[in-house]
Amino acid sequence: MKTDFCVLGGGIMGLATACTLSETSDSQVLVLDRHGVGSEYSSSNDVNRVFRYSYGSDLLYTTMAVESQKLWRKLEKESGQELLLSTGLLLLHGADENANRFNEASYRTLSHMKLGADRLDKEDLKKRFPQFRSEEAFFDPHGGVLLASKALLALESLAKAAGVKFQQGQARDIVFEEHPYVKTDTQEKIEFRKLVVTIGPWSNRLLRNGLTSIRPTRQQLVYFRPHAGLDHFRPDSCPVFFTDRHYGLPAAGIDAVKLSPKELSESVDPESAKRSVDDEQIIDCREACRRFVPDLADGEVVQTKVCLYDMTENSDFVIDKDPERTNVVYGYGFSGHGFKFAPLIGKLLAELTQDEKPGFTLERFSILPARRRTPALGAHLGKGEYSGQ
Repeated sequence: MKTDFCVLGGGIMGLATACTLSETSDSQVLVLDRHGVGSEYSSSNDVNRVFRYSYGSDLLYTTMAVESQKLWRKLEKESGQELLLSTGLLLLHGADENANRFNEASYRTLSHMKLGADRLDKEDLKKRFPQFRSEEAFFDPHGGVLLASKALLALESLAKAAGVKFQQGQARDIVFEEHPYVKTDTQEKIEFRKLVVTIGPWSNRLLRNGLTSIRPTRQQLVYFRPHAGLDHFRPDSCPVFFTDRHYGLPAAGIDAVKLSPKELSESVDPESAKRSVDDEQIIDCREACRRFVPDLADGEVVQTKVCLYDMTENSDFVIDKDPERTNVVYGYGFSGHGFKFAPLIGKLLAELTQDEKPGFTLERFSILPARRRTPALGAHLGKGEYSGQ
């Protein structure tokens, strides 16, 4: 089988890339996905995900979020579906000084960029968002909820309408001969002119030595329904929120409030990772609620879910060509905070694939370890600040 552009991975990044390629080129586009779009094994597939401008003092990610919001709105118009709910993001001060520094830096950055942000004292918080408890908080009005599963289906539908072909199968190897090809688990050969690799936690298996690797981790999600009902936890009255070590989303896409740790360090094999949530994590989420969102603390657990993150050492993405095999473009290492940027990343990957100058400077997202920034305290997940290196 032959195709012009082969995209490995039918998650949000692969779909966004395929859509952009189909919009900007008359070339044939094929998406190869192991389990099919929207399967339970897809790291992109969940009812909702966080959107935010807040990235501490990181101007690049904030600027990328601004552009991404425009592209999400464009996607909504094209698909005729509401995908991004504007709720704001509430950054709650607590006992974790690294998280507090992130909150304060986000407020300063948004204010400096004239994007708007509010500082709330205890009384302000009680009046504006009475379901939360904190001595101080900051409000990013641009935060929101992305309806993740719905977004996947919208992109798939748009891609198919534009002529993108989909095939189920697993890429086993990339073979570089006179006519390079992907070898699948059924020994099929898919010849390509350009290849885009967006397979998330499974990326390491298709990376040659010397390129930035990832660490797959297991992320546990818990969905609570408060006994008093969800009136104060709907998107029109409840923002997305960050506590010391957890994040939460209002009841959007599901009649429950989602809670999860900002970051877990448990490395896993994506083939054999445990797919059920640990009791200890449910207890930990309840404790966070007891401190910051009391009405949720004893709520009913109506659903749990495990998804996999593809973590780079410094939490920065990889968006780059293979420097030796420039007909291969990589997008991976989205480290638990990439979903919000999907339309923009799809555009950037498509530009690289078509040998165009990307719309953003991508040096920071190099595939070469020596060109990447020094790791710091998980700033992208709201845990601290970069050292500036």
